[in-house]
Amino acid sequence: MTKRSMKHRLIRARVILNQIVEKILDINKNRKRLPYHRNPSDAEQSLNEELRLLNKMAKQQAMLIQHYEAVLDGQDHRFNQLRR
Repeated sequence: MTKRSMKHRLIRARVILNQIVEKILDINKNRKRLPYHRNPSDAEQSLNEELRLLNKMAKQQAMLIQHYEAVLDGQDHRFNQLRR
């Protein structure tokens, strides 16, 4: 994989992570409005499920970003061995 394509993947992963963080922040805003819903327990349960999923996605993207940064810095030995 070329350095340019790795940088492109890194940028895309950062954009995706920022979008996920924005969605998490929106969910937290909506959680503050829960007492005013007709069925707060149902709404809370659906928000909790969505938040759990988004947290997993954010963790995955963060690990991917760390991997790409390590490869670009030349610190990832697995990638260096594959290039030889």
